[in-house]
Amino acid sequence: MGELMAGRGLKPLPDDGHPRTQFAQDLRTLREQAGAPSYRILVEKVGYTLATYSSIFNGKALPDLEQLLDLVGYLGGNTEEWTKHLKSVISAEEQLKIDTTKQRDVYAEIDSLKAELEGYQLIAGDPESVFARAAKVQADAQKRISTAAQIEVNLRTAAARIESQLDEASKALPLAQERAREIIDQARSAARTIEYRARAKATDHLNEAQDTAKSLLNDAQFEASRTVEKAGIESRRLRADAGRIVDQLVQEGDRYLQEAREDRLQAELERQRGTAQAERMKLRAKVDLYRVIVEAQQKLLDAGGTEGAESLDILLQDLGINAADINSQDLQGRHRRASPRSSEEETSLLADNLRELADSEYPAKASARKVPLPRRPKPQDN
Repeated sequence: MGELMAGRGLKPLPDDGHPRTQFAQDLRTLREQAGAPSYRILVEKVGYTLATYSSIFNGKALPDLEQLLDLVGYLGGNTEEWTKHLKSVISAEEQLKIDTTKQRDVYAEIDSLKAELEGYQLIAGDPESVFARAAKVQADAQKRISTAAQIEVNLRTAAARIESQLDEASKALPLAQERAREIIDQARSAARTIEYRARAKATDHLNEAQDTAKSLLNDAQFEASRTVEKAGIESRRLRADAGRIVDQLVQEGDRYLQEAREDRLQAELERQRGTAQAERMKLRAKVDLYRVIVEAQQKLLDAGGTEGAESLDILLQDLGINAADINSQDLQGRHRRASPRSSEEETSLLADNLRELADSEYPAKASARKVPLPRRPKPQDN
């Protein structure tokens, strides 16, 4: 039959007719179709060890079902067909073990017969025992020869069956390989179709997402513009309201300040009026006292009381009353009141003084505008 095809980088498998060897060659072929990945790639992608793959691809051991499914699945094979293939190889292996055991028993029996035959030949050299034991030896030999013949028939039958199975496997292998190629081509075509559809669908989804994003962006920009515009309008309104409020507060403050200034000026005017009134009253009191003392001095001088008149002069000096300070023309009588004209002039003078005081305390406000001082009603003469 010749040597089997070797995988990439592998030694050729021996042509020993062993089912396990043929299974290893089939796996090599599948590996070649998958691009002949190295053992290290298989270890990385599928798992297991380098020793495991070396034993499997060199026909030294059969993989278990899990290892076979992982390996065939990665190499792109049909896991269902390879599962059946593994089961048939395992059955053939078991049958081969049985047949090999029987064959070894036959060879052992033949070796035993040869030893006995040699013994018989030795015995045949003795004339006294040859005829006595010939019948027994012949019967035993005949029996063993019959057994050996039966074993040989069984071996021939088993060999024929194994050969038939091998022929069937050899015939089925090209069909299986062709079927595998068709399945691989169909899978590749289906994969390309699925990939094309997936790309088209992904493109549609991407375009739809871009359109949606553009629409959302436009809506967001429009809403943002509206919000900014509303915020600007609201800001301008708030600024206008704040300006009005500030103006109102400034006006209120100015009004309150003006009222306070007016109240202060009015109080100062009243104080000065009161001071003037008190000065007038003191002056009247001095005039009255001066007149009384002068009249008393006159009476004392008329009566010849010179010392008493001098005492009254000393009293006037102590009281700070001087004749030069007394103007009898301005004050005529104890109860004489100021004329309306003199009181008016006095009030005007006081108002002028208060305005000068206010201008000195509030120069900025005074330069801006002049506020006329309120005038109290003129006092009525009693």
